[in-house]
Amino acid sequence: MNRTTVSRRLWALAAIFVVGAPAAAAQPVIFENLDRLEAQIGDFAGPNRAPRVDRRLKLGACSIRPELIWYGTGQTTVLVRCGGPNGWQIYVPIDMKPAGQGAVQGGSGAVVVVRPVPRGGTITAGDVDFRPDTYVPGGVTAVDQVVGKVVIRALSPGEAVRANVLIAANAVKRGDPVQIKSGGAGIEVAVEGVAEQDAPVGGRVRVRNVASGNRMQAIVVAPGIVALPGYKNPEDGRE
Repeated sequence: MNRTTVSRRLWALAAIFVVGAPAAAAQPVIFENLDRLEAQIGDFAGPNRAPRVDRRLKLGACSIRPELIWYGTGQTTVLVRCGGPNGWQIYVPIDMKPAGQGAVQGGSGAVVVVRPVPRGGTITAGDVDFRPDTYVPGGVTAVDQVVGKVVIRALSPGEAVRANVLIAANAVKRGDPVQIKSGGAGIEVAVEGVAEQDAPVGGRVRVRNVASGNRMQAIVVAPGIVALPGYKNPEDGRE
C-alpha cells in the first residue's frame, strides 16, 4: 500500500470521527417566572392593588427573591431589583382594583371635597367625605387625616384630597400669649410668654418671656402652650 492510499484512509477516518461525534449539549436559558413575580409584587403592594408585569419581558431567573421597593410617590410603581452578576431591575405599575372586584374598605377610596375650600383655609368635617369608589395617587384615605389641616391651594367640590396639599394648622401665631413650660421629675414651672412666630403643634417657635424679656426656642405642645427642650410632663414623664 503506497503512501497516498494510507493518507486517504486516515483522512476518511478523521471525517467519520468528526461527523459522528455528538454535538455539545446547549445549556437551556431559564427565564424568570412572570406569574410568580407578579404574585410576589401583589403580596408586597397589599390588598386591592394589582401589579401589571409586561409579559413581553425576558428576564433571567433570579437566584434569590427579588428586592421590592416603592418608587416615587403615591404607591403607584414598584421597583423590582434582582441582584447578582446577571441582575436586572424593572418598574412595575400598580393599579387599584375597582370597588366590587375584591376591593376592601381601608385599601381603596379617597377623601373627596364636597364644598369649596379656599387656599389657606382649614378643612372641617363638613368640607369632605370618604368615597370608597374613588382613588388617586397620593390621595388621603381617612377623613380624620385631613380635618384641621390647612390647604396650600384652593380645592373644588369633587376633588380628591392629596396629602401633598395639606399642612398642619398653626397652634400659635405671632403675638399670641403663651404659657412657657419647663421642668421635669415631678416639677413643672410655667411662665407667661409671647410667641414671635407662627407654628403648628410639634413645631419649634421663638418665644419671649414677658417677665425677663429673654427670648428662647420652644416646642408647641398645644394651642397657647409651649415647652422648653427637655421638659417632661409631670403626669406621665413624657417629653
